[in-house]
Amino acid sequence: MWLTIIIPTYHDDVSLKNIVYEIQTWDPVGVEVIVVDGEDRTRPTWLPKIVTYLNSKANRGYQLKLGAQKAHSEKLLFLHADSHFINGSPLKLLKKTSAQIGFFRIHFDDSALFFKVLAFSSNIRAKRLKLIFGDQGMFITKKVYQFAGGFPVLPLMEDYEFSRTLSKLHIDFTEFKMPIMTSARKYQNEGHFKTFFRMQKIRFFYRMGIDPEILKRMYYRRG
Repeated sequence: MWLTIIIPTYHDDVSLKNIVYEIQTWDPVGVEVIVVDGEDRTRPTWLPKIVTYLNSKANRGYQLKLGAQKAHSEKLLFLHADSHFINGSPLKLLKKTSAQIGFFRIHFDDSALFFKVLAFSSNIRAKRLKLIFGDQGMFITKKVYQFAGGFPVLPLMEDYEFSRTLSKLHIDFTEFKMPIMTSARKYQNEGHFKTFFRMQKIRFFYRMGIDPEILKRMYYRRG
């Protein structure tokens, strides 16, 4: 195995089917896929043999950490279930890269100007501030991942916190030019600006030391 793809899920069957079937089209020789499900259920019958299925408590930081602990390869790619690659397989790029930490150039599956600006600012944030969020895809070598201590066991902001830890190691964050598409569903369902400002408020409160469990309830609250 040279690459492990780790996908945390929670009530994500439709999105998970899409990304798993997409991965199968990549001819993933030497690649293992680990799905870490936050639901207490048996392995879905539709999952192909390429997928290792793990049950977990519904805590994304814990799910990511568990997936990495079970990985057998020296390179790790953490993906959200509702992300996919626009221009085909990233495997050739990841196999030959010398990057130790990397992320993909994010796009949203909505062509509205709001999402173009949001994607642009997200890419700038990752490149300049070294803050990678999960919907951008996080690539990292296992050596660096373990040295940094892995994802913190947080229900929310685990990607933000781990990025801050990684940035202290003074290792370059590589921006892969290949685009990754992520879902705009949350913004579409709950309001573009309302959702955006709620996200900013959650990040501010996190930096102020508010309990992540409270922030999780704020994140999933509607209306």
